[in-house]
Amino acid sequence: MKTILSWSLLAIIICSGIVTAQEPDVNTFKPKNQVGFVFSMAETGSGLGGFISWPLFGRMHFGFSLDVYFLRDSNQIDFITWNGVPASINKKNNVYLFDAMLNLKRRFFEDDLDDSFRPFLAAGIGPYYGINFPESNQTDSGVPLSDQYLWTVGGYLGAGVDISVNEKLFIGIRGNYRIVPFSDYLGERENHSMFELRFEIGQRY
Repeated sequence: MKTILSWSLLAIIICSGIVTAQEPDVNTFKPKNQVGFVFSMAETGSGLGGFISWPLFGRMHFGFSLDVYFLRDSNQIDFITWNGVPASINKKNNVYLFDAMLNLKRRFFEDDLDDSFRPFLAAGIGPYYGINFPESNQTDSGVPLSDQYLWTVGGYLGAGVDISVNEKLFIGIRGNYRIVPFSDYLGERENHSMFELRFEIGQRY
């Protein structure tokens, strides 16, 4: 997995250099710094986060992001009771994932599309920290359950589009595949890799 991420990041950098070398010296595209907030809908839960990035190589942005994910068990059913209180069925774990990603984001078609519509490819790599607080104190066989704390290194590959609201504000929509391979079980599974749909609200400055 780490090898795939490394080659993906290298491929984006190489593509950026090739495309930039073929572009004319004069154009009106002026990349800016970006900062914003994120809401994610993932296969196994949801997440919140934030990001900041800076222009790099003219058509790329280099950045840093922090996220936290709240993951569900595969058979878990969430609902609201008659008096408005949230409740769950088949919930055995409380798994939380935290990440700190170094990101590369490469915009495409900047000379063919209006600056208000900015499709891109992105990749990132960094550490994940996973926590699990089991709902029960022991298994069915009476074996005690302990809280879990695990580290791993992973990343993501993604594609999406940023759409300008005005000169400063933009909204972003992207699909990511996150690579999260732990060395031991965290909750139900060892590998927490997943697809996610990511919604961003950001500002250019």
